[in-house]
Amino acid sequence: MKKILIVEDDVDMAEATKLILESKKYEVALAVDYEEGIKKAKTAKPDLIILDVMLPGKTGFDLAYKLKEDNATRCIPVIMLTAINVEQAGFDASLKIDGKYLPVDEFIDKPAQPGDLIKKVERLLLKAARKSEKK
Repeated sequence: MKKILIVEDDVDMAEATKLILESKKYEVALAVDYEEGIKKAKTAKPDLIILDVMLPGKTGFDLAYKLKEDNATRCIPVIMLTAINVEQAGFDASLKIDGKYLPVDEFIDKPAQPGDLIKKVERLLLKAARKSEKK
């Protein structure tokens, strides 16, 4: 069973996301801030992390950079949850073009639509599995 860590300070949003993922038989752990996110990423050893942008204290981007710097967590795919629609806000960044500067693998708007969330989760888990097979 694949494990997913959700780092989200909004308890209702975290629980809703957790229910979507558990309906597809994923094992889900929750963290509410930067420090707990780091700790659970190392102890729970998730196969994927879903990370909110706005966290208390340090941001989700701070956490994503920290995860990518650590050998124990650098290969874990990260989906960034954001309440700001990237296209509508005119955010002129592309994961294909700016991927080395953006420490995440995907963005998804809040609230996450169940089908969109599952599609992105499954695609990233498959991609990660293929990478590990090549090693």
